[in-house]
Amino acid sequence: MSFTSYWFAFAFLPLSAYGYRQLLSTSHFKLLLPLLISLAFYYLNDAHNLLLFCASMGANWLLAGVIGRSRGKTRYLALAIAGNLCFLAFYKYATFFTVPGTAIPALPLGISYFTFTQIAFLVDTARGQARGTNPLEYALFVAWFPHLPAGPLLSHKDMLPQFLGVPGTSSALHPAPRDYAVGLTLFAMGLFKKSCVAPIFHHAQGDVFLRAGQGDPIGLIETWIACLGFLFETYYDFCGYSEMAMGISRMFGIHLPVNFHAPFKSSSPVEFWTRWHVTLGAFMRDYLYRPLTRKRQVWRHYAALFVVMMAVAIWHGATIPLLIFGVYQGLLVTGNHALRRWNLVSRKGGKLQHWAGRTFTLAAIGFSVSLWATPDWQEARHVILGLLGAGQASAWPGGFFGITAILAAVAFNWSAPSLIDLMAKELPAWSVQLKKSTTSSLAWKPSLAWAVAVAVALCLALINLSAVKEFKYAGF
Repeated sequence: MSFTSYWFAFAFLPLSAYGYRQLLSTSHFKLLLPLLISLAFYYLNDAHNLLLFCASMGANWLLAGVIGRSRGKTRYLALAIAGNLCFLAFYKYATFFTVPGTAIPALPLGISYFTFTQIAFLVDTARGQARGTNPLEYALFVAWFPHLPAGPLLSHKDMLPQFLGVPGTSSALHPAPRDYAVGLTLFAMGLFKKSCVAPIFHHAQGDVFLRAGQGDPIGLIETWIACLGFLFETYYDFCGYSEMAMGISRMFGIHLPVNFHAPFKSSSPVEFWTRWHVTLGAFMRDYLYRPLTRKRQVWRHYAALFVVMMAVAIWHGATIPLLIFGVYQGLLVTGNHALRRWNLVSRKGGKLQHWAGRTFTLAAIGFSVSLWATPDWQEARHVILGLLGAGQASAWPGGFFGITAILAAVAFNWSAPSLIDLMAKELPAWSVQLKKSTTSSLAWKPSLAWAVAVAVALCLALINLSAVKEFKYAGF
């Protein structure tokens, strides 16, 4: 029962939100009821791993207590992190640990997201930046169901004050009518992106990757269309999920962080990775990059960037193309930083640099899809040859649907404001750097025009729901 099922849209979500609203006045249920709803969601999606999920939460809560009270924090923290990473690696890379022919254990729902969230809490506990919590508070923080299938990664400093109703926090598990309006808008628009827009770019890819896997000839233009189509499909799929998760959470009065902020408006690879999967980038920055760069030598800075990009690549999977993907992205990011350091590229620059940067960034990230979307080196090599015009096929594809879809996507993403920009005033400032004073006449507000737009988007999304596949990142 994923977010894209009729059972969720018409039964689980409305009944859960209504039931919580009705019992809101009973303070005993304020934390227990949303936790039960979250555990019920986990059970309905992955019943046989529910006990494992609860065991992970229980073990990490106990470890956080030991780390918080102990003098030898570093030793216990190292053991706790190692245990969590081994747990994650065993399930994500089970094929490397099991004997051929034996059954591979099913990947628990959201294992990367709840494991990284708990590692961050353990590290902040050792740093003295996280307050002690009781089991109910901690379990609700980790198990909050909108983020379980595919993130975003949660931070205790942003989420726990909301769950505990700390004075000065907005909503705090007490949704107002405006929260329902904002939540429904985000949910409807995210579902529309997933069910109506992402399939367009899936179709635009044609059979290029299939032919590349078989070693058949592929052409220059069609290969670029396929790679950019994969990139846009992934964006609308993952961004759509993230906005749905934000909307669902908002219906319970809880703000989730923004996870995508118009990444195709980026004019450099560095900027792209601050806009794409924002919470994963923040996690890598706070818990991997900064500890590696405490001593401020320049070489440490570049080495840490390489380590971060390799970690991002391995998080996606342990294949040869993905390892090369990590090296490739490391070169892009470190090269971008080096050019800035040598004053060859300005952080702001003029219009020419801005548009040239956008074009280069889109092309560079699109080229990396050859390593990101392929399961083995042979297929990746064929896709790379196609991108370079050496795929031994006609340069021009047979049809123009893919070209039209890609050009329209590029024009729209470069010129139109994103949903996050239009709703910036309704979103938490701590989640991402947003322009709160947007002057767009399209900015979100409770109005008939927005109500009609949301209703149309929701209806179209629900009509297409039966043909929608699972979210791409639900397996992480």
